[in-house]
Amino acid sequence: MVVMTLAVIEGMAQAAYYIAYGEFNGGGASRLWDAAIDADAGAGSGRPPDAIADNAAAELPVPPESRGWVSHPYYGWTRLHDQHVMNQVPPPRREHGVVLIGLLGGSVARFVAQPLRSALETWFRENDIPLRPVVLDLAYTELKQPQQVMIIANTLSLGGEYDIIVNLDGYNELVGASDSYFNHGVSPFYPRWWHDLAAPRLTGAQKLLVSRIYALRQRQQRRDELATAGPWRWLALYGIVDRYLHERATTQILILNHELADTLSGEYSLQRYGPVLTPAPNESELSRMALRVWYRGSVMLDNMSRAAGAEYYHFLQPNQYVP
Repeated sequence: MVVMTLAVIEGMAQAAYYIAYGEFNGGGASRLWDAAIDADAGAGSGRPPDAIADNAAAELPVPPESRGWVSHPYYGWTRLHDQHVMNQVPPPRREHGVVLIGLLGGSVARFVAQPLRSALETWFRENDIPLRPVVLDLAYTELKQPQQVMIIANTLSLGGEYDIIVNLDGYNELVGASDSYFNHGVSPFYPRWWHDLAAPRLTGAQKLLVSRIYALRQRQQRRDELATAGPWRWLALYGIVDRYLHERATTQILILNHELADTLSGEYSLQRYGPVLTPAPNESELSRMALRVWYRGSVMLDNMSRAAGAEYYHFLQPNQYVP
């Protein structure tokens, strides 16, 4: 009787789940739904993984220090720890038996740095080249011109030296200027995330809203972990309760995000938004302007490299988004 009663309850829950969501809960269907929401909320959008934002594009001013990076007067932003190459003073200099290679670009270039270092070491060894290649990682996620120019100009002015400068870029420059999601009204030639980096300090009421949003997200994360940790994820009764709680929390987060966004709407700030383009260009005009900045930046890098006694190589970043 107990088994039959539980089976009837589960059958009714499965029917209710199907009526409410148009699918059965078998194997934790709500987890697939949560994954889609999470991807849209941040991780799948190319943003820094711990930047808090919802799919309504309401921005939360998360302290940059909590993301592992801070604002920089020339580069836009830099990693928090002071041992990174770009934060060393004086920067690396030439030495006997070493080939110094500065690698510029966005996230793809950043991921290429270590494989490039290993490949060069192997190639030098197999060809009996008595030199040690050192790849200096000057690439950052979301980096775009003119940030590469700023990095080389600043490190050279501080006494840095290079034998070779490699720039692997193109994607961020092509899509960054007209990408309103990343810029939030900021000058298209400012670094991405400058909207957050130059955000004003939060008031007590704003901090309370942020903490409430954070608590709700933490609660959602714990429910997600619980839902994938045991056999109960196959039960429709558990699934319908779990999904209801998740949807309610998502609605609460959305409301709090809008409340916070309302408190942040203030006067125009040159520091935060940069100079206004007048007349306001459309998307195609912005793209052409970005292309010209990209072109001029690469030519300037070539000129600076030659003047500093280094060779410059420019490669296009392969990607699946731009034909």
